[in-house]
Amino acid sequence: MSRNYELMAQLALEEDTTAWERTAAADRRGTVPAAAPAMPRGAADEQMLRLVHRVFLSSNNAPRQVVFCGVDDRNASSSVCAAAGRTLAFESSSTVCLVDASVRSAPLSGLLGVGPTLHRVDASASLQAKCFQVEDNLWLAGPDIVGDHSRKLLPAAVLKRRLARLLEEFDFVLIDAPGTSISGEAQLLALLADAAILVVEAQKTRRLTARNAQESLRDAGVRLLGTVLANRSFPIPEALYRRL
Repeated sequence: MSRNYELMAQLALEEDTTAWERTAAADRRGTVPAAAPAMPRGAADEQMLRLVHRVFLSSNNAPRQVVFCGVDDRNASSSVCAAAGRTLAFESSSTVCLVDASVRSAPLSGLLGVGPTLHRVDASASLQAKCFQVEDNLWLAGPDIVGDHSRKLLPAAVLKRRLARLLEEFDFVLIDAPGTSISGEAQLLALLADAAILVVEAQKTRRLTARNAQESLRDAGVRLLGTVLANRSFPIPEALYRRL
């Protein structure tokens, strides 16, 4: 395990082993599942549990609003964000909201089988009522919550207020952002949130590219909690698990 990645968790998301991984693969092909996938099973469980407990459930001062972002437009941040949200909701009685902030392509909505929405959000309306309830204590805020009709993020001042309102209505808010190399939207969202987690893909994201993405986030003043390596296709020795 490379220390340059500063991995806080390894997610062994092996292909064609669970419904979750098959759904994520379908999302990468551009297809939309008929229903939201079940909780992940298998090797990824232990690592996702460790990530969720370490980030969100380890202390009273844990961040409540965290951005998940990849490097480019072919990243696994949506899958990791969704898995983290579902695990957090499953492990606690807290209300959890996933936010699809990749407003142009809406990968998180597609992954959860939720079509585009056209809600008009006004100052007095409850945002929770505008969100799609995925499970008992898990909601999805679609691109319309943080974007405009031209598929762009809301202006920074408006976006800041919108994210603050989400924190008033939910205990935790997990935001799936575009890749850091696509635009400055990931940085903006991360600066408005409590912190960020960078998601890189095994066999796809170059180490130098990942390091540059880390540095750009930190240089912008983002509180970067760490980096998750996703889609690893071979087992990780137990000795490495214990070092995380």
